[in-house]
Amino acid sequence: MKRGSAAATGKSGAKAKTAGRKSPKKDDQAPGQSARGTPPVLRPLPVYEFASGGLMGYVRLADPDRGFEFCRSLTGRALPATCREVLSLRHYLSRGAGGLLAPREMSKCDGRLDKDSITFRYGKADKWPVEVTARYDLLDNGGLDATFAFRFSKDLKGFEAGVETIVPRACSGIHVHAGGRWTSASPGPKAKRFYPRNVGAAEFIADGRWNGLRMAGTGLSVESRGYDYPMLVVWEPGDEWALAYMGLTEECSSVWVNGAEPALGMALVGANVRARSAVTCRLRALLCQIDQLDDVLPYYRDFVQEARTSRKH
Repeated sequence: MKRGSAAATGKSGAKAKTAGRKSPKKDDQAPGQSARGTPPVLRPLPVYEFASGGLMGYVRLADPDRGFEFCRSLTGRALPATCREVLSLRHYLSRGAGGLLAPREMSKCDGRLDKDSITFRYGKADKWPVEVTARYDLLDNGGLDATFAFRFSKDLKGFEAGVETIVPRACSGIHVHAGGRWTSASPGPKAKRFYPRNVGAAEFIADGRWNGLRMAGTGLSVESRGYDYPMLVVWEPGDEWALAYMGLTEECSSVWVNGAEPALGMALVGANVRARSAVTCRLRALLCQIDQLDDVLPYYRDFVQEARTSRKH
């Protein structure tokens, strides 16, 4: 890749040795083996490693639900949290209907390595007439930009796409700027906390689209003070580095922190969409060197200016 060194690796599975052994009886089957004794299928899994802007990590093209993973900093500094599935497309949501994990479990997805980026193409899924192109570009200053292009073949009311990043269960330093100040967004181990853009976005959350989580025992709470910036920052006081996840207000209807999984996420689009229409949204995950949380805000303003300028052109 132009902005980072990428190397592909893959391993092929070897056949198990069976000479001199009798076929096992049905009751003696090993775990994972079918009734007919068919061995499990092993497939190559290309792994693309990258080094860009002081970060090292990897992405699997044959396993698109994982997205990108940041492994370590090349400067020797510890990252605030090792994050997996960075800005990964995971949910489709619309008025009263939740397609939790629909893109990764129901859609055909192809991954492709380009000269400057990695692109995943998600096909339509049952009950979700949405085609998505997710393009990830590595940044020279550490991190990546993710551009999601949605194309709809039917009308959908209150459509949202959930994009998430997985964080370690022990991670507590997640922050949101809400009500004019930075606040800790840690929701607890069995709860999901939302920070909506406005009252309309809060109504989306309460219309039943998240009932699948409720039924699984996850408590949902909506903060009356919505976000000031569509941004989540992973940082512990005293650390030199923070990982900041940011979007555009007009494209991000809410941000959330899920303590049950655990994960942090953003809802994109947040509007009624018409058949044969298209919407494009852009997010950024950035490694920032900071002394305090307010030091992240200039990075966010730079992102907003760059994203809006490129959209005009």
